[in-house]
Amino acid sequence: MNGRPPSGTSGPGARKLDRSRHRLLVVNDDPVARYATVRQLQSAGFPTVEAATGAEALALADESLSAVVLDIHLPDIDGLEVCRRLRRQQATFKLPVIHLTAAYLTDEDKVRGLDSGADAYLTHPVEPAVMVSTIQALVRTREAEDAMRLSEAKFRATFECAPGGIGLVDITDGKLLDVNPAMLALLGRERHEVVGHSLQRLAAPADAEAAATFMSSLAAESAYAEFRLLRPDGRLIPSEWTSATHIEPGIAMLVATDISQRLLLAKQRQELLDRERSARGTAERHSRLKDDLIAVLSHELRTPLNIILNWAQMLQRRSRPELLERGLAAIERNAVLQARLISDILDMSRLNLGKLPLKLEWVTVGSIFAAAATAAQPLLERSGHHLRLDTEREDFKIYADESRMQQVLWNLMGNAIKFSPAGSEITLSLRVHDGGVTMAVKDQGQGIAADFLPFVFERFAQSDVASNRQHGGLGLGLAIVKNLVESHGGHVSVTSPGLGQGAQFSLWLPGEPLLAAPGEPGEASSFGALAGAPSTLFAGLRVLLVEDDPDAGAMLSMILSEQGVKVHLDTSVDAALQSLATGSFDLLISDIGMPGRDGYELIRELRQREGAGPAMPAIALTAFSRDADRASAIEAGFNVHLGKPLRPQRLLSEVLELVNAAR
Repeated sequence: MNGRPPSGTSGPGARKLDRSRHRLLVVNDDPVARYATVRQLQSAGFPTVEAATGAEALALADESLSAVVLDIHLPDIDGLEVCRRLRRQQATFKLPVIHLTAAYLTDEDKVRGLDSGADAYLTHPVEPAVMVSTIQALVRTREAEDAMRLSEAKFRATFECAPGGIGLVDITDGKLLDVNPAMLALLGRERHEVVGHSLQRLAAPADAEAAATFMSSLAAESAYAEFRLLRPDGRLIPSEWTSATHIEPGIAMLVATDISQRLLLAKQRQELLDRERSARGTAERHSRLKDDLIAVLSHELRTPLNIILNWAQMLQRRSRPELLERGLAAIERNAVLQARLISDILDMSRLNLGKLPLKLEWVTVGSIFAAAATAAQPLLERSGHHLRLDTEREDFKIYADESRMQQVLWNLMGNAIKFSPAGSEITLSLRVHDGGVTMAVKDQGQGIAADFLPFVFERFAQSDVASNRQHGGLGLGLAIVKNLVESHGGHVSVTSPGLGQGAQFSLWLPGEPLLAAPGEPGEASSFGALAGAPSTLFAGLRVLLVEDDPDAGAMLSMILSEQGVKVHLDTSVDAALQSLATGSFDLLISDIGMPGRDGYELIRELRQREGAGPAMPAIALTAFSRDADRASAIEAGFNVHLGKPLRPQRLLSEVLELVNAAR
């Protein structure tokens, strides 16, 4: 130890003071007394500076000093006046002053000294430790006050300049004590409209309860809420509120943020996400639609082509009159079907490119109705449907391509016939209104599911899956109807109460001339001839043939029967399963795409019935000829997958190979 007074307090928890950083001014006109005081302070670790007069003291006093030890009795200005002047100067008004005197010892002297602005009053003789501790306490207090002032200045600067709204609130009554400019801007109000008022008063009426709940939770460490503020101009501002730890007892600090932009961005992100999901779903649906289209197109084109090809090959070998008549009728029927399919594809392509020519002229709607009804009459008679006409103003004229409008009505009527039970009624109606005419086709058929209604007029739309569609066609008819009607300045719609309750297709056309220029005429297409090959005989085989198409079934039966094969023909899966249960067969040949249950279900049930026993050879014969269709057939249980159009030689060759392998 060096014998000096300790350089800091020694009490528990006391904060140590670095005395070397605190310079003291000692003022005394007595050199001996001044020297003694300086020695004591320097021994305690304080650096010092000395003055003998009041004037010197005032000249030396500045912000670098930490305290002044001031005698009262001075030759020029007494210590009391020096103290007063120090308190009046900006640089020294906070400077701690300790009066140290040997002359003014009464209580009245102490009162006068303290009233002059001194912080302490000591008299000689004074213990050095008491003097040092007094000075140290005053310096420490000043440090704390300076730190407090700096902290308050920083807080106020942050409070005033913060971009977010900040407020101080009394948690006992919920009233705002102070708010910063950003809070006033957020609220859109003046200070006197906010300070002294509760937050609930500033919230939107519908959100006042949320604001009250937030205020009631301020007693906790922190609180959070979102509610809308009502501005004087009537605008509702979505806001986010948080509370900080209490800055002092009973007072909490609130931070408010305008989250309008954040909510807008979140909404935009969600909309973008929804659009992306919708686009992805559309792309996936289009991808599936493309695959289904290829399968359906293959099926619809290959099926009549297969019949034409095989009848042509049959007629090359046989020329009996009854066979010739039957074969030519089947060829004509399927050639017309294929020509219509190709025509639909070409029409759809031209419509998409705006290349479908329209021969526009003034025509009466009655003539269009009559032509469509006449064209549909043979099909109506074959299907057993009844046509009811409900018309008015048949002399009303529209500016249209008469043949295309007949095509539109024919497509709608053909659709109604296809999807309605035999013997049901189809109504063709006409109403004139709103400067135009509405034509409608109403049926009593299978109806349309509500979730499929929005897609009815889309290209290639089919409400059933490709492999078990109840009805043929590419799904282009209604798309062509929509495009043709819109090309004439009209619009189409469809309504259906639901499945099994029929449907009504309506189109409206204006009575004013269509101003759009007609497109370029399209080019004609042609068909080439197909030749066949002779087949291989295999007599004595018992075959179960499952084919829903009458022409295809008859053709296949003839090909097999001519080779001595005993053929049993069923037109549905249920009938085939019944035949399998009661009869004995060496081979199964089955189409895949059939109404209701398809060929996949037939082979799976057959394999399940066979169990671990011998498996009947089975051939899948179908117009679905993609690699995926072939894999699906083999996986389901077929031994061979043959695509249409089929050459008889290939069929009989596969039959022979399967039967020999089974033996």
